[in-house]
Amino acid sequence: MPATLPTTKHEILATGTMAEEFADAWNTYPQPPIPNDINILKKIVQGGLPMMQAKYASTRPATITETEHNITLSNNYTSRVIVCHLTTPEDKPSPLIVLFHGGGHCIAFPEIELDVARALAAAHNATVVLPTVRLAPEDPFPATVKDGWAVVQYLAAEFTTPHDPSNPLFPPQTDLSKGFIVGGTSSGSNLAGAVAPLARDNNLTPPLTGQYLCCGGYIDFTRVPEKYTHLYLSFEQNKTSPILSRDFLLMFRGALKPNPDSPLWAPMLQHHPNDAPGEVKEGLKALPPAYFQACGMDLTRDDSLIYEKVLREECGIATRLDLYSGYPHCWWSNFPELEMSKKRLQDTVDGLGWLLEQSK
Repeated sequence: MPATLPTTKHEILATGTMAEEFADAWNTYPQPPIPNDINILKKIVQGGLPMMQAKYASTRPATITETEHNITLSNNYTSRVIVCHLTTPEDKPSPLIVLFHGGGHCIAFPEIELDVARALAAAHNATVVLPTVRLAPEDPFPATVKDGWAVVQYLAAEFTTPHDPSNPLFPPQTDLSKGFIVGGTSSGSNLAGAVAPLARDNNLTPPLTGQYLCCGGYIDFTRVPEKYTHLYLSFEQNKTSPILSRDFLLMFRGALKPNPDSPLWAPMLQHHPNDAPGEVKEGLKALPPAYFQACGMDLTRDDSLIYEKVLREECGIATRLDLYSGYPHCWWSNFPELEMSKKRLQDTVDGLGWLLEQSK
């Protein structure tokens, strides 16, 4: 465990004190009010897609190739996926990284992960897949998880037997045996965290080799195991934090209608008959290594701190965690120019590199 991770209540709470760099940005560039109606918010966000697509088309480096595909999954949902990779691949196998976008399981699109995808392709010769899944309120829980799991199954099968040999999804250098990572940001991280146990329990072939879990929720706030309640502080401490307040989170939850007892909703709570009351470790064993990112002013900060601790200490799973004290939930999306935003992107590249090393 890195020496910088907090372990006491005092140390954990201290990470929720706003950083000076973020305070300056937040006070200088106030953010517009956010609608408290999920349908209005969804229309506003979706209306920005053409502008974002034009922006990324105009800024795509010559070294990067991006293609768009529509793949029909086993549950008959057609997912729009973006595949990002080096235009001139290195002379070695390319690992596969799947990134699910955030947006509370209700809004947004794969394009918001393109900055990370391009950085990973460039740094690690990776093939990065950015899929869509069905979203609430039109498709409530567990539609996103079912689609995410179906996407990962499709990609695993595509590696061994392309669905359309005349138009393969991956460039020829892609080799899932060299790395097969599932990850995401915010709700995309929650989704990735739910898919990893499904892959384990269903003997996915090739198997997942890593999880990238960025600022996600892994424990339902109404079902925190008693053993960890003394560490679960952020949901109260950060209830009025910038970017993602508790009221804002509950708006998404109301649209999604999750089952708080389902492991598809709370990835840490993988129910196993051999677990003692209040324990979770038996249900979490044999998961792939996990790289976490957490924000000190985030409602979900302690989901990451607790889940990482359980995987590492109780299950013997390799983990790594970067904690951004004094910064709120996924702040880099609103303030990409901040130095800590740039550091977070480099940390992502390094953390995924660490995961790929575990794949070996």
